[in-house]
Amino acid sequence: MHSATKHQLGLEEIRAVVAASCAPDTEVTGVEELTGGTFNAAYRITLGPSGRTAVLKISPPPATPLLTYEHGLMRTETEFYRLVGTQTEVTVPQVIAADFDRRLVDGDYLLMSHLPGTGWDRARAGLSDADQARLRRDLGELTGRLRAVRGTGFGYPQHGPAPTWRDAFGRMLDDVLADAGRYAVPLPVDPEQLLALVRERAWLLDAVTVPSLVHFDLWEGNVLLAEEAGRPTISGVIDGERAFWGDPLADLVSPSLFGDIAADADFLAGYRSVVGPDFEITPEAARRIDLYRVYLDLIMLVEATPRGYDPVGHEPFAERVRTDLHAVLERLRAVPVAPPAG
Repeated sequence: MHSATKHQLGLEEIRAVVAASCAPDTEVTGVEELTGGTFNAAYRITLGPSGRTAVLKISPPPATPLLTYEHGLMRTETEFYRLVGTQTEVTVPQVIAADFDRRLVDGDYLLMSHLPGTGWDRARAGLSDADQARLRRDLGELTGRLRAVRGTGFGYPQHGPAPTWRDAFGRMLDDVLADAGRYAVPLPVDPEQLLALVRERAWLLDAVTVPSLVHFDLWEGNVLLAEEAGRPTISGVIDGERAFWGDPLADLVSPSLFGDIAADADFLAGYRSVVGPDFEITPEAARRIDLYRVYLDLIMLVEATPRGYDPVGHEPFAERVRTDLHAVLERLRAVPVAPPAG
């Protein structure tokens, strides 16, 4: 997908990165740009003579307009893979090398192992109902395992920790609304009214006292499927760049984008198999999930402008986001502005 944030590298630059990251005589025998992402440029590299494949991601050029939270995402993705790869059974790429001082190329880069498989979104048409149900259970289990990775502070790691989840989430919301103003993005709601609505219900966030690692982008495009024993299985999770430390319920938003995760019995069965059979999405938990939907909807509306998306082609998706945002805010208006007594 076209995005103004994608940093195009030449063959010699790619060779220089490989030479610095692998054995000096490692030969680059093939390069293919991976076009599925919307932020970083990514290249699948074939290394000779073994034919081993790796993936190189490069951050946007320094002058590229970004959202506030998008600065330093390559560091976050690198740390996400290292943490998840060592503390859980979730399959993620193995970090081969990462560099953030920009001596070789004009951007941060991450060289990692290439996971087999195809994005679930692309493979979906060939899946049976039984496959889809089983995979949703597997995704629920995988999502449950991520919450076991714990941190010491809340928020985006590249921006420094906040002492409470309420404080961190408030900063995140403030930042994306400031980005909307900076890039003159028209929003379907008044920013000040939205902030007031959320702040009056921010008591919901005080239930979160332990920072868990949140991927926050677990839509099907970031979940790889590969054939194993004659049936499709989840072969890995990619694109951990938008991770933060926060409420594990935030990872229940993207797996059911514009939908209701509480109605996904297969996903929840897998999730409960890890977090416990008594897990329920209570009314207060559902409204916390709605707060995170508001944040994600705002990101999706604002990011289109600095990324230079075609307004006409993007409009149908943007309309879905606006519709979702209105519906979620309507539900939040019904939430009391103070926690129930007792």
